[in-house]
Parts: sequence; C-alpha cells; structure tokens
Amino acid sequence: MQVQPCAQQKPVKSLPMPKVWAFAVGQFGWALLSGIISNWLVYFYQPDSETISQGQTVFVPQGLAVLGVVTVVGGITAFARFFDAFVDPAVASLSDRCTSKSGRRMPFLKFAALPLALVTVLVFWSPINDTSWINGAFLFATVIGYYIALTFYCTPYNALIAELGHDSKQQLTISTAISFTWVPAPPLHRGTGDLGWFRAGLGAVNAIRLTFTDHGRPSLFVCMLVPPL
Repeated sequence: MQVQPCAQQKPVKSLPMPKVWAFAVGQFGWALLSGIISNWLVYFYQPDSETISQGQTVFVPQGLAVLGVVTVVGGITAFARFFDAFVDPAVASLSDRCTSKSGRRMPFLKFAALPLALVTVLVFWSPINDTSWINGAFLFATVIGYYIALTFYCTPYNALIAELGHDSKQQLTISTAISFTWVPAPPLHRGTGDLGWFRAGLGAVNAIRLTFTDHGRPSLFVCMLVPPL
C-alpha cells in the first residue's frame, strides 16, 4: 500500500505594512479619548482656587468623601474601574462568540466608536450650571458609560494584535506601530482648553467643552473607524 504524502500547508502571509498602520491608527483614536478623561476629569470637576478664580464653575459638591476615604470624583472613578473589571471579561466572551461575516472583532470596533466618542464628550457637559448633586449623578452615569464603551472597543482591539500577527515577528511589528500612534496622543491634551482666544470669547468652561467636542470628531471618524472600515 502506497502512502500518499501529506499536503503541505500554505504559509500564512504577513499583514502588509499599510494595513498594520491602518490598524494602529485606531489606537490613536481611543488613546486620544482616554487621555481626555485621565488628564482633565479631576481638573474640570475638582478645580483649585486658582482655576476657580479664572472662571471655572464648581459643578459637583467639593470637600465631601465617600465612606470617609475619597472625594466624590475619586469615588465615581474608583467605582467605574471596579465595574469595568466585570464588563471586560463579559465583552471578551461576547467577542469570542461573535459569528459576524466581518469577523469576531471588527463589529465591536465599528459600533463602539460612536458611543465612545459621544460619551467622552458628554462627561464634561453637566446639565446644571452650578454646584449640584444632579451633576454628580450625571457624572456617575457618563463615566460608567465611558468605561463600558471603552471596553467594547479596546478589548476586541487588543485581541486582534495576536490574531493579526501570526508569529512573534509580526506581532512585534504591530506592537511597534501601535506604540508610535500612542505617543502623540498624551501631549495633545497638555494645554487643552487654555487657549486665550477661546477663554476670552467663551469662558473657561465652554472653552474646554468646545475643545473636547472638537477632539471627539477626528478621533472617531478619522482614527477609530479606520481599522473596521
């Protein structure tokens, strides 16, 4: 009996560099949005005396503590991160079980981009233009929404790194490209809202809001939607 030789599997092609960079652009989009929250949330909602003297409104009660440990803003952020610890594995499971024709990850990137950009901007649009617990409740809801939307985008996005890079060399190439698109995002937030001509015409609060609203547009349409589209 003659044994037939096993058919050799075709080698998996590496992802072309233009597509590697297209994937990495998505990192810049969500890094830009996450930088807004990490760099400006406390500045906006827990202003110091100098910032208040420059026209910043105090939107949530100050000097209070949750369980005698953290401030209102800190408590909301801590709870949101704790809540995210349960959302992350749930989103990962949903993504793993996704049977979309466009793949397990891309539908999440496509449909999470808009909510993430919108809720990031909404965090800074308190409904009451004065100190109020209503603003505190609004902040709680929007920060929770931000972390949920971020998880729906980032968890599938990070899973794609291993799936697009079929060997260690390709994964290193993708990780390097991502690091290059991450680097420019944080510096863009330094000085945001401090533009004199914005402050002169709109005031401190609206200057920050307008700038963040403007940031939400390119990070969504130009960056975050590049990988899935």
